[in-house]
Amino acid sequence: MMEKIMKRSELHLLLLLAFLLFVSACGSKASYEPRAVNPEIDACEVCNMSVAHEDFATQLIETDGTVHMFDDIGCMVKYLHGEGKDKEVGATYVRDFETLDWVPFEQAYHAYHPEFWTPMAYGVVSFETKEQAESYVEKEGKGEVLDYNGLEKVNWVMQGH
Repeated sequence: MMEKIMKRSELHLLLLLAFLLFVSACGSKASYEPRAVNPEIDACEVCNMSVAHEDFATQLIETDGTVHMFDDIGCMVKYLHGEGKDKEVGATYVRDFETLDWVPFEQAYHAYHPEFWTPMAYGVVSFETKEQAESYVEKEGKGEVLDYNGLEKVNWVMQGH
């Protein structure tokens, strides 16, 4: 009898711990919500240019809540491979070129061509869906659609600078 009570107590404790872990994980995710761009004061962490073209803005949020804004996806990628590689990253976001919605970097699709105009001339335009990126490439008559892993093939050197 005592053994059944102990097993139930252990099960209840285990369920309580699992619930608490779940709740704390949900709560911490909210702290990584993207913030709005303020073009009057936001400057790119890498090139120090104003984040004036909101349709190309990206941001990185550290686990401590520190937000780093970028004027072009290429600047964020450079930051992640340089100064930011030792940061504890909570989330990274790109802007959907059409809707201006924030999209998790790892889930976005990108239209890429060295001649596509972007603020720092990296040639990468981000979208929430693959269909949007395909439509952009079709409309422009050049380029290719890349997912997060496909971005490895991009030469992260500013074109034309």
